[in-house]
Parts: sequence; C-alpha cells; structure tokens
Amino acid sequence: MREVTREALAEQMQRPVALISCMSFEDRSLTVAEAIPSFRLSRWLIIVNEDIETDISSIRDRAETIAAKAGVAIEYLKASKQNPLLLADAFVDLAKKAAPDNSFDWIADITTMTHEMLLILVAAADEIITPWRDLNLIYNLASAYSVDELPANKWISRGIHQVRSVVGFPGAWSPGEQTKLVALPGFDSERMRRMVEEIEPDQLIVGIACPVGERHAWSAEKNRGIAQKLLDTRNGTTFDYPALDPFGAVDALINVLQDTTSNVLLAPLNSKISTAAIGVLARLKPEWQICYAPAVIYNLKYATPSDCFLTFTLGTIRAHTVARLAALDNEGRSQ
Repeated sequence: MREVTREALAEQMQRPVALISCMSFEDRSLTVAEAIPSFRLSRWLIIVNEDIETDISSIRDRAETIAAKAGVAIEYLKASKQNPLLLADAFVDLAKKAAPDNSFDWIADITTMTHEMLLILVAAADEIITPWRDLNLIYNLASAYSVDELPANKWISRGIHQVRSVVGFPGAWSPGEQTKLVALPGFDSERMRRMVEEIEPDQLIVGIACPVGERHAWSAEKNRGIAQKLLDTRNGTTFDYPALDPFGAVDALINVLQDTTSNVLLAPLNSKISTAAIGVLARLKPEWQICYAPAVIYNLKYATPSDCFLTFTLGTIRAHTVARLAALDNEGRSQ
C-alpha cells in the first residue's frame, strides 16, 4: 500500500484509465476523478444509490462536467440501501454484456462507497469480473472529521434499517456451534451497538482501530471508548488492528480467529481499507459470513477532502492472505 499526493497519483497513470466510483453527498466522491488527467479517463462507471434522501444534483453536475472534459459518457450503476441485489445485478450485467476491457487500467475510488457496496465489489472482482482481480483501489484520506465537533462527539451515521448478510459472503453455518461476532466499529457506535443487539452473539470480539502515525491520533482514545461501550452491554474481548494497513488488518483477524470452531460473523464498519481487506480474506474463508446494517441517517458534514490518497490492489491483498493462510496451515500440520 502506498500513500501518494494528488500530483503523484496523476503521474502514475500512464495508460487509459477506467474508473468505478460512487456518487455521494460528500465532495470526496469526486476527488479521485478530479485527479485523473482528462486525456487518461477513458471510461467511468458511477454507482448511484437510487433511494438516497440527500440532494446530490450539484455533485452529479460536477461529475458530468469532468466526464465531458474527458470526452466520456458516464455509465450509471443503480444501487439501493434497501435492496443490495440491485448493485449485484448491475455487476452481473456488466460481466455478461460488457466485460471490462483489458486495454484499460481499472481503478476503483472506494472513498464514498458504503461498506456493503465495497464488499459486493470485492466479491464481483473475485468471482465474475476477471479483469478486476487485480483492481487498483484508491482512497482519499480525510483532512478532518466533523470539524465543528469535539473528538468525543464526532459521528458518521445513526440508526439502522436491518441487519443482513452481504451478497457474496453468505458463510457456511454449522448447527449447534456458537456464534462469534467480530465487530469492527467506526465512529458510529450506536449503529454497531444496534447490530450487536440484533445478532445476540454467543461471543463478541471487538476490533479497536489503531491510527498510524500522528494523523488522527486523537481517534485512538475514541475507538477504545466505543469498544468499551459495546463490552458494557455484552461480555467479550478486544484486539488491536491497523485500520489503514490492509495487510496488518488481515494478519490481526487471522490471529484472532485461527483456532475458532464457532460460526464466524464479521461486521466491518471502520475504514474502507480494512473492509476491503476483510472482504478478500472472507472470500478465501467462505465459511465466514459478513453482515451489514444500512444506516438511517448520515452526518452530511462528516469529512473534508485532502490531497493525500492511499492506493493498493486486490491482487496484493489476496497474495498476502493466501500466503498467510498457507503458513498457518503448515504450522498446524507440523504440530
């Protein structure tokens, strides 16, 4: 994984680029598209939530302006927080009717995708859209979160509609075994608390996201506080993991679950980086299920864009995960 500036991101694009992104109320939903040189942008797929309550017409107008300058027509992919199959079907149609062309360098701006959208994308890349197997994922780091709020009051979302399994990650449940929920909360503690209440797991493990370096160091205390609130309602344990390091996130989760015999349920709601990594891991551990709860409301002033981006590929995460699981298997056989 690399952290690059806006200028460096543009310079690394030496071939025609095909972009898939998600239109959102956030300005960050266009930062990657705006960083791509116009003469490089050759195709653009945008996921649009058809039941979004917020007016995003200004974002759409800006996107159309970017596309017009590049000489491309935006291909809109329908999604719905009420019906996740809508996006899954869009990916199936894409694979059947217009499979992505290898003449492009495919990149995905995951910044403003919901965790569920991102996971469905990971599953599609793994199973039906072959050129996406090594998809380059790009995430725009926020320059600030909830700038008008104190650290203790910063929030992303509130309320949930329902708890459901994510398309592509159904798991394989063993009757009679206990359920172990691994919760990876973000700044939406109430949302994760509601998920724990709905699931009622036999065992709860809470992942505490650890910031890297000085950026957002203030979040460490907040993350531990959120974990403690969850454990106040149900007995469980915690583990630390690096939320902005996909390889470290994979390693931490494997270490926590390596000896488990329970039915495993994963609930990733922290960084999109760790969610993508967990998606790759879960595709290699198909007995594990991933669940998601769409939020009722979002904080419209949650984050502001920056000129810094994180880039990594699904292929590198997959290779790392395969090697890590193989090493663990060899260790078990040698004992």
